Amino acid sequence: MTAELLTLADGRTLSVWEGGSPEGFPIVFYHGTPSGRLQAVLGAEAAARHHVRLVSFNRPGYGDSTDTPPSLASVGVDTLRVADALGLAEFAVLGASGGGPYALAAGLADPGRVRAVGLAAGIGPWRLIESTESTDPDLPLLALADAGDVDGALDGFRVQGRVAFDRMLTLADESMIDEFFRGAPAADLGWLDDDARRHWAADVRDALRTYDGYARDNVSWGGPWDIDPTRLEVPAYLWYGAEDRLVPASHGQWLAARIPTSTVVIHPGEGHGGAIFGHWDEMFAGLTGG
Repeated sequence: MTAELLTLADGRTLSVWEGGSPEGFPIVFYHGTPSGRLQAVLGAEAAARHHVRLVSFNRPGYGDSTDTPPSLASVGVDTLRVADALGLAEFAVLGASGGGPYALAAGLADPGRVRAVGLAAGIGPWRLIESTESTDPDLPLLALADAGDVDGALDGFRVQGRVAFDRMLTLADESMIDEFFRGAPAADLGWLDDDARRHWAADVRDALRTYDGYARDNVSWGGPWDIDPTRLEVPAYLWYGAEDRLVPASHGQWLAARIPTSTVVIHPGEGHGGAIFGHWDEMFAGLTGG
């Protein structure tokens, strides 16, 4: 497994990680929110089994990746830049949770190079899918973005991040992970073994040096999308958990109804983490045609 800091032609930096099988078929993995490229380490062993070269990078604002204005489409273009730098002619993409929309963006950015798109409990445009309650603290912030005050929305989400994570990040790794997953149903944490806990702690500490990426994500997919999933031309695989309380299966159903190339799988009895981190083999097999 390797990690490097990639400098783009415009001077920005992106933190990149690679694992799995170096000579295998490339799959670019988009981490959830909030997290970073090291989340992909959890899939490294399965990637090696399926002869997959697994690549991930911190989105703008996470860790050492330069922050940029909110956008889904721009991360799709960044994916092509990463692929160019790594010599990837063709590849598939897989987005987990808050990373899901960016996988769609990559598939739209260059359908000639992106052979398949996968979403693992990937979030959709949630204000169109879910009933929004006036007490949801995200709504006033997204209303600022809707009104053109994007900087105000970003600042509000940065404050939200500090409230949610500042104290957590002062804890020792074991306690920090307990705090991160507090409230998650025990039945949904079967994948979180000792190794996964250790990798998750390293990832969180790497990614959350600031809350710029967290804020950028929330505005990028919480606000109006700058991509159109109905225009996706390549095969799309949508994997969701029937018991997911964070990104309900309705998100997958909503996307499936609008993406003509899609296949949706809803795992019975699975919650958010299980739907993502409990099915690496299935997802890699689907995206590689194995």
